[in-house]
Amino acid sequence: MLIRLNIKNFAVLKNIELEFNNGLTVISGESGAGKSMIIEAIRYLYGKRASVEDIRFETEGAVIEGVFDFPESREVRKLLAENDIPQEELYIVRREIMQNRKSIIKINSRMITLGALRNIMNEVISIHSQSSQNEALEYGMHIVYLDRFIGIHEEEKYKLYKESYKKFKALEEKIQDLEYKDRNRMQQLELYRHQYDELSSMGLVHGEEEQLEEEISYFNNYEKIHDTLSIMRTQLDSEYSPQVMLYEIHKSIETMSKFDETYTAFTETILESYHLLNELDSKVSGDLSNVDYDEGTYNEKQLRLASINNLKRKYNKTTEELIDLRESLNEDIMQLENIAQSFEKLESEKSAALDEMEKLASFLQNYRVERKHFLENRIKKELHDLDMPDADFEIEVKEGTFNQRGYSDVKFLFSPNKGEPLKSMNSIASGGEISRVMLALRTIFTEFDRHSLLILDEIDTGVSGAVATKMSEKMKLLSKARQVLVISHLPQAAAVADNHLYVSKKTMGARTVSTAEYLDESAHVYEIARMMSGSDVTDAALENAKTLIEGQK
Repeated sequence: MLIRLNIKNFAVLKNIELEFNNGLTVISGESGAGKSMIIEAIRYLYGKRASVEDIRFETEGAVIEGVFDFPESREVRKLLAENDIPQEELYIVRREIMQNRKSIIKINSRMITLGALRNIMNEVISIHSQSSQNEALEYGMHIVYLDRFIGIHEEEKYKLYKESYKKFKALEEKIQDLEYKDRNRMQQLELYRHQYDELSSMGLVHGEEEQLEEEISYFNNYEKIHDTLSIMRTQLDSEYSPQVMLYEIHKSIETMSKFDETYTAFTETILESYHLLNELDSKVSGDLSNVDYDEGTYNEKQLRLASINNLKRKYNKTTEELIDLRESLNEDIMQLENIAQSFEKLESEKSAALDEMEKLASFLQNYRVERKHFLENRIKKELHDLDMPDADFEIEVKEGTFNQRGYSDVKFLFSPNKGEPLKSMNSIASGGEISRVMLALRTIFTEFDRHSLLILDEIDTGVSGAVATKMSEKMKLLSKARQVLVISHLPQAAAVADNHLYVSKKTMGARTVSTAEYLDESAHVYEIARMMSGSDVTDAALENAKTLIEGQK
């Protein structure tokens, strides 16, 4: 939920600080007062792309900051972890939109990207406005609503279908790629063979480049290596070498141990050091006798390394990638040389994948047909509750083309009045009918949402009277399970509000400024009276407002 909202220099909102509570908060005010700008500010915290047009005139930038209590969910925890944001009790989401520099996005002082903000806040906030009401009319969304309600995603065969569809599409791509290669087969073969021969002739092996660099480095430092080994040999083979000294010390310790047992502890260490130096002496002697500078070998290795580097530059790949490319080219050559067999094999695999996909899609189709009535009945009930007693609703599920969800073609059909035929949703002409259908869907699917904040931005446009009362009751019902913010012109909505926020504008000097404040009881009654009767608020209007409030309790 949203706990606090601070807005500075954002359009007509110069400096607003608001506290929010649970339940239903209705935001009202005259047209143009700045109500929608408060929601617009929250949209920025939701992940809206920044626009300098929203910065208050003659200021350097706007700052929007919200304090949220994020919902407890696995997805929220996962997204926070992905963005290195520690889990806290509260989260401060901050947007800075500047005139002359890039915008800044932070959650609890941690800089994040706009995409990350959207992903996280999509789990916290759900915003619905007049423009988003078109979602109910969008043909492609109908199957999404149906699948979500009947829980098809939990079915094992749904998951198997997704895998099957992915496999089928991958095979289609391979066949298309092979068809392209077939059209240019000889030209491709010639290119692949040339590249393969060039790479094969080099005989590249894993780790060769590093080994060559080490060997060349050895040759480059031959004199230093030889001189160092000679010095070590002289030190280890002299009359007073460390081994001789350690041997004498060991003998002395053995003598002392007879008189003082504490010396015994040093015996083993001295003896180990003595043997270790003898081993070192043997190694130095061997290395010194083997150390050799062969200019021919040195030049050979330099030429080999240069050839590898030239090949890396030509193909713009590392040595390891060149080895992989060589193997890949060999497979491509074999495939092109045996393209008929390759086609046959891929077509056979595609046919088998299609059979599997069809079986699974058929199951999903039947699953939807058998369970669609659950959503149909629920939507009818919600529409009846919204003063549409004669409304009819049906979900048409036909066979269509394969996609990621199967081959079901799902369409919502609606009839607002008795005796009228069922029509597709986008045939709805009345704004009030659209608003009620959308609110019905929101009421149903809010039960499935994890969002802790629901925003309804003037979705009650075009309704009045008994319908307005029913819609207000639905809004109140939604607020029982989560925080709900509503911009509304309906006095019925304001009457059921737990909190009533009034937005107004005034002129300060030469500028217009919007302000927002929570109304006390008397101001609450007065604003509802204004919403009912307009600017002329009479005693009768005030009484009507009180009656409306009492009637909603």
